[in-house]
Amino acid sequence: MPIADRYLSDDEELVHVVRQHWTVLIEEFTALLLIVAAVGAALWFMPWEETWALIAAGVVGVFALIAALAFCVIPLLRWSTTVYILTNRRLMTRDGLISRQGRDMPLTRVNDVSFSMSIWERIMRYGTLSVQSASEQEAIVLKKVPRPEWFQAEIYKRVNDAHRPETPAGPQG
Repeated sequence: MPIADRYLSDDEELVHVVRQHWTVLIEEFTALLLIVAAVGAALWFMPWEETWALIAAGVVGVFALIAALAFCVIPLLRWSTTVYILTNRRLMTRDGLISRQGRDMPLTRVNDVSFSMSIWERIMRYGTLSVQSASEQEAIVLKKVPRPEWFQAEIYKRVNDAHRPETPAGPQG
């Protein structure tokens, strides 16, 4: 995935890239529907025979545009810029719309990976992963990760690979 390639070092292989589950956007979609319904109702009941009706419709349109940007577009952009990246050497998080934040954890430092899923999350197949490291820093928490049990197993698999000493490729005989 091109978004993750820029974060890789030369000897690093991309294993998995994931965004937060699409259910993060349900609130934004609901807000958009409410905005459209409110604008529709305001324009429907607008007294169009009045001289100020066109100005009032413009004001309603401007408020609707601002509300759509604030409650729909910006959260959608925030979702699209939040990414969780697993490589053969580290686990990374990247997020932020204007200012970017990121956190990396070498797989050789991972001590524990746990997940939690509510009943709703189990139905929708997403959850929260908490990755503990051997350092004093707090855990990396990956929220609303699709298929968290699979992702947990994949992290453990890569942690085991990272701890395994590499054998030099020599002549076989």
